[in-house]
Amino acid sequence: GLKNSEHIGKILVDPRDSNVVYVAAEGPLWSAGGDRGLFKSFDGGTTWALVLEIDENTGITDVEFNPVNPDVIYAAAYERRRHVWGLMASGPNGGIYKSSDGGASWKKQAKGLPDADVGKIGLAVTPANPNLVYASIEADDEKKGFYRSDDQGESWSKKNSYISGGTGPHYYQELTASPQTANLVFQMDVFMRVTRDGGSHIDILGTGREKH
Repeated sequence: GLKNSEHIGKILVDPRDSNVVYVAAEGPLWSAGGDRGLFKSFDGGTTWALVLEIDENTGITDVEFNPVNPDVIYAAAYERRRHVWGLMASGPNGGIYKSSDGGASWKKQAKGLPDADVGKIGLAVTPANPNLVYASIEADDEKKGFYRSDDQGESWSKKNSYISGGTGPHYYQELTASPQTANLVFQMDVFMRVTRDGGSHIDILGTGREKH
């Protein structure tokens, strides 16, 4: 299945029913269309339904369940196409989408988030506080950064301007939140970054070198 997706961002299996599977498909890099968006299977991957379709150049790069209610889903949309002359890695339809009914309907979240083109987004949630959602958002210099929601993605606040660097955020933007400590979040790029206060300060792990 999904033979035309070419790039898979994440796979989630519903903890209540292993036949229910979600696939975040970024789609082909060098062409439009293909299997692009968030797909859902009810039969363990034998067949797939496209439950979140954005446009021919925008796929889904990350997806997370609410830790106590897997019918609540957060999906990060990412517009990206490579051409001979360059990489187009942002767009107006990128952003964070939320479903409260297992993917049947979606709402693009806006309150507190960048209101311009965004690039790659990484998401993280934690069972230590199921209301928390973290996001690392590629955007312009003023609006890019580490964002936090305390109300299941309904509103957001920017905590820090850091996004994954090194060879570029399009290779990284991966977040992992501690399942025991709500304010402890790790961010991967060339180095391992860590915040221990929910995003206000981000350090290179083991060095104490801080990013703001």
